[in-house]
Amino acid sequence: MLCSLLFTLLLICFCVYNCIKPKNYPPGPWWIPFVGCFPQFKWLHSKHGYTYLALQDLARTYGPILGLKLGNQKVVVISTYDLVKKALQQDEFNGRPDGFFFRVRSFGKKRGVLFTEGSEWSQVRKFTMRHLRTFGIGQSIMKQQLAMEARILVDHLQQMNERGVVSMHTAFDVAALNSLWVMIAGHRFDYGDPKLQEALKLVHDAFKLLDTMGGVISQMPFLRFVIPEQSGYNDLMRILQGLWSFLDDEIKMHEKKLSGEPRDLIDVFLLEIRKNNNENEDTIFERKNLLILCLDLFLAGSKTTSDTLSSIFLYLSLNPEWVKTLQAELDRVVGRSRAPTEDDLPFLPMTEAFLTEAQRYLILAPLGVPHRAAKDISFNGYRVPKDAIVLFDLHSVQNDRTYWDQPNEFRPQRFLDEHGQFCRNNKSLAFGLGRRRCMGEQLARSSVFLMFTHIVHYFDIELSDEYDKPDLNAYDGFSLAPKPYYLKLTRRPSHGDDRHVTHANST
Repeated sequence: MLCSLLFTLLLICFCVYNCIKPKNYPPGPWWIPFVGCFPQFKWLHSKHGYTYLALQDLARTYGPILGLKLGNQKVVVISTYDLVKKALQQDEFNGRPDGFFFRVRSFGKKRGVLFTEGSEWSQVRKFTMRHLRTFGIGQSIMKQQLAMEARILVDHLQQMNERGVVSMHTAFDVAALNSLWVMIAGHRFDYGDPKLQEALKLVHDAFKLLDTMGGVISQMPFLRFVIPEQSGYNDLMRILQGLWSFLDDEIKMHEKKLSGEPRDLIDVFLLEIRKNNNENEDTIFERKNLLILCLDLFLAGSKTTSDTLSSIFLYLSLNPEWVKTLQAELDRVVGRSRAPTEDDLPFLPMTEAFLTEAQRYLILAPLGVPHRAAKDISFNGYRVPKDAIVLFDLHSVQNDRTYWDQPNEFRPQRFLDEHGQFCRNNKSLAFGLGRRRCMGEQLARSSVFLMFTHIVHYFDIELSDEYDKPDLNAYDGFSLAPKPYYLKLTRRPSHGDDRHVTHANST
């Protein structure tokens, strides 16, 4: 009887302690034992359909610095341009979460470049960027590879269209991945590669399975033992094992052919592993780290650019007047006898303005990649405790009425000056800011521009009569992904051999 009473008292004390917020923690809903404010968050998510909208609903009540507890995770959400910019420039906010999902994806330890931090992250990032530049990024060879990939994409889309209609929600997966993979692994994939298609399906499943905080499996990891199917644990492990296996096969092929002359990033990493020969246990050069680095780059290369292009063409299909406007500018600058090149960009202000506005308006990562408070931080009068997950509401940044006139309207003209020339608004944080700024920004911008302009230049775009009208509401998940939609692409007439690329304004 005494033991039972003692246990009850201890349980009550624990429950009370579990509901006490840290001193000066940002305002937010009340917490209940074990789950925090997860029930209210889940209800709002069901109401709005999206994680970022659920958080914005709470921010309207509690303010632009929002404090939550979801399961065992303390979460701070920062909104508005001024506050997000201020926080992104503080090194104390540059950590990465350490929840269950962020560990299990990399064999129980922080590895790779996406979710690491500190000196290990710095070493891997510097190594990766140095050698990606060696193998193409920022070099003329990158422009040549991207131009080739864009031409292959045009031919592929034409073949798809001849067989019926084009499934645009996945049309860019392979082309976007190839733009990066040729530097990582020294080769590109064929569009029909069955192993690749299986891996890409796993990528799409992964992004839809979890939210940016790692999902309920990170907030309440004990659920994997209680309800492994309903909590998403079984699906997560199926996806991870499939992707690990796919990338491990790629690394094995490189190991078999490895010589003293590296051909790509994987070769360089393997040579460093061989050089270290396990003499230094703390080295970043170990095989599992290479595999997770490949996983990070594979996910980034096959998803972000692909979904950006898919979303832009989804919007275009519903606003065909823009197709004619952009085609007219391309015809005037590029002509009908060759393909667009990056050298055309300064002469295509409306096209550049359209793409920039599309990336502001069609925000695919409204909460970005999650950060972590590396230590207790005083921020704008509140205390953000060490290890709290910090989310930056980039949707609020790109729609901040302090800096954007009528942000709910799609208006590329906002990026044109009085002379019709392109002018970038430095209040956009589409690629982040500070030390954690997207490392693939240059490649992403070039890929989106070339693939977009090739398709607009070579095809007329129509909705398919065989399918319902496309739905602008995306799938929620780690990022927003376009729902399936199908278009009819009709080849536009051209003159001469458009495979010979020369700049119209070079003479």
